[in-house]
Amino acid sequence: MINRFFESLINQLTTAVSTPVYTLEVTPWYPVRLLALYRLFIAILLASLFFSEVATDTLGRINPALFALSSLVYLGLSILWLISTRLRKTHYQSQVYVQITTDIVLLTLMAHASGGFRSGLGILLIVNIGSAVLLLKGMAGFFFAALGSILILLAQFYTHLSTGNPADSYPQIGALGAALFGTAALMLILKRRVHESELLAEQRGLDIENLAQLNEQIIQQMQNGVVVVDDDLQIRLINRAAKMQLGLRDCKPPEPLEETSKELAVRFNIWNNAPHEKAARIRSPGSPFELQPHFTELGPQGSAGTLIILEDTTPYSREFQNIKLASLGRLTASIAHEIRNPLSAIQHASQLLAESTELDENDKRLTEIINQQTERMNTIIENIMQLSRKENIHPVNIPLNKWLADFKEEFCAHNSMDADDMRIELNTDDANAYFDPTQLHQVIWNLCRNSLKYGRNSDDQTAISLVCAFDPAFNAAYLEVIDYGQGVPENIQDQIFEPFYSSGNASPGLGLYIVRELCEFNQAQIRYIDRKTHRGAIFRIQFANPLQLETDYRQAMQQ
Repeated sequence: MINRFFESLINQLTTAVSTPVYTLEVTPWYPVRLLALYRLFIAILLASLFFSEVATDTLGRINPALFALSSLVYLGLSILWLISTRLRKTHYQSQVYVQITTDIVLLTLMAHASGGFRSGLGILLIVNIGSAVLLLKGMAGFFFAALGSILILLAQFYTHLSTGNPADSYPQIGALGAALFGTAALMLILKRRVHESELLAEQRGLDIENLAQLNEQIIQQMQNGVVVVDDDLQIRLINRAAKMQLGLRDCKPPEPLEETSKELAVRFNIWNNAPHEKAARIRSPGSPFELQPHFTELGPQGSAGTLIILEDTTPYSREFQNIKLASLGRLTASIAHEIRNPLSAIQHASQLLAESTELDENDKRLTEIINQQTERMNTIIENIMQLSRKENIHPVNIPLNKWLADFKEEFCAHNSMDADDMRIELNTDDANAYFDPTQLHQVIWNLCRNSLKYGRNSDDQTAISLVCAFDPAFNAAYLEVIDYGQGVPENIQDQIFEPFYSSGNASPGLGLYIVRELCEFNQAQIRYIDRKTHRGAIFRIQFANPLQLETDYRQAMQQ
């Protein structure tokens, strides 16, 4: 029982090392309650043995009345102390002082009533002395060791005077006193060791907590996506970059990987079956990211889960593409320059022809169309050449409401299109785009021409919607060009903005590539939106904040 009590106290103090700071003030009541339970058990045991006359030849054999009274008082106080420790009405240190003092006094009286400390009851004082050291501050344990030694010495001296027995038990009394002081010293050393361990563990806990917070900040600030999954493919950790790359808004672990990103779950299963093979890249429709997943097992044989690093390879792909297209850019510039010469000749001939007096009104109208289109072709050539000369753009703040109305009138007239077939939907009263007007005209013109060419419905009719609205996430307007044809097949949605890619042989495949480049020159983004439930195609141009762009552009021009 004594060993169990000490083990309980030591375990409790050891547990306090890892207990949060806000619970430390409550924790000392637990060992006090253990001491109260131990006291109650000893009191019941002694009273039961005495009143059942099982050990009357040992317990209370000298003074049965004193033993009976002491044991009953001890039992009553044990119950009272147990209730008091649960109520916690008094500070626990005050209770410990009173409890251990009464323990020493009553155990000394019972030992005296049983014929002295040869009865073995004095050994119970060691538990009280050890408890005093562990539960109280300072040198309280030595105070109680001195109190116990004095009381047992006085009791033995009184027995010697009253009975006249020789003092042959004094050596045992001295040994017991020495044991009490030795217990106090040993427990004090143990207490200091535990306290030092507690302080060290608390410091280590703070260091680990700070390190965990630092690691969390590093992981969250990483440009690469970081995802950690367990053996059940439940996401345990995901950083902000991974949420953005996978198009997630609210992902609070744990969540199934397959429901979060089906493509990533497929790559994981392939890697799990063939760990040495490089995983294929992930490119979701409409996403600006091209992700290369890397998988690493955590712990021995992946027992701690799997670390997934999502590397955005878009910058590398663009750099490689830029290198590949550098020579093509020079060739394009040369071709554009060569086209200018015959184009200038055509325009000059048209102007001379228009000056002829023999032309009727219809022929003059045709010469006007030739002049308009040669000027437009020259503008397009200039824009193509500007793909490698970004500094030549001249963005201005464009009110989209009026601009779209003028564009509709021009586009419908030029393409012999009924005005009812092009609808303008304005979901905001004040939509502005900081964009080069010529380049914006070319971007929207190309998109609408694609709608005329590919956006016809089953009745061979074309309807185009220009939807303008405000996106609070970007604090800027966006413009959508919508048709109601067949849309873009899902298997080529990632390729439509690549240069020289075309679904037919008649097109050179530069239209959408130039559109994307012109948008990027003006700090805008264009993406294709797949209509899952309806037919047709949606190209959305997300403009940047016009006020911020105008400020940046002016600062750049001043530099």
